[in-house]
Amino acid sequence: MYILYSPDWHYRSTMPIFLFLYGAVFAAVHSVVRLGIGFKVHYAILCLLCIPRMYKYYIYTQDASAKRLAKMYVATLLIGTLCWLFDRIFCKEISSWPINPQGHALWHVFMGFNSYLANTFLMFCRARQRGWSPRVVHFMGVLPYVKIEKPKAQWKKWKDGIIVLADKKAKNILFFFLFVQLNGCYG
Repeated sequence: MYILYSPDWHYRSTMPIFLFLYGAVFAAVHSVVRLGIGFKVHYAILCLLCIPRMYKYYIYTQDASAKRLAKMYVATLLIGTLCWLFDRIFCKEISSWPINPQGHALWHVFMGFNSYLANTFLMFCRARQRGWSPRVVHFMGVLPYVKIEKPKAQWKKWKDGIIVLADKKAKNILFFFLFVQLNGCYG
């Protein structure tokens, strides 16, 4: 949720904290009370909240391979939902078949791919927003992922074997890393 709507939120530090606490409280309550239908309704609402922003990103994306990621996201969502519904509605009939297609298990598989594809598409969109050059490539020709090439302006130059960075946050991270390495504070 935060990744989808973060460009529009003005409270950039409080919203991630709120979403984290909301997720932690919901997980704790669900583990104790077993919300059953409440969990399913909650999950459906979260999916429905994500679709409008995903569509907005989709219509502004020009890259065909990134659009294919979004289409695969929708396809896995629909196929997974159909598997779950058929398993749920036709449970007695399917149980008498010699081979059970395990619709609920297929739902988990498709929703796993669904989550992966959604995050991959959003990674592409976010990299594009940041002015980087993302492109969709495939691991072993099958699994898509985003390869990001940041502009050279973020790296000023090499100086005496140490990278001098243009970005202040990146400088702080690098100096912290070097400090930890030099002082032997790592495990």
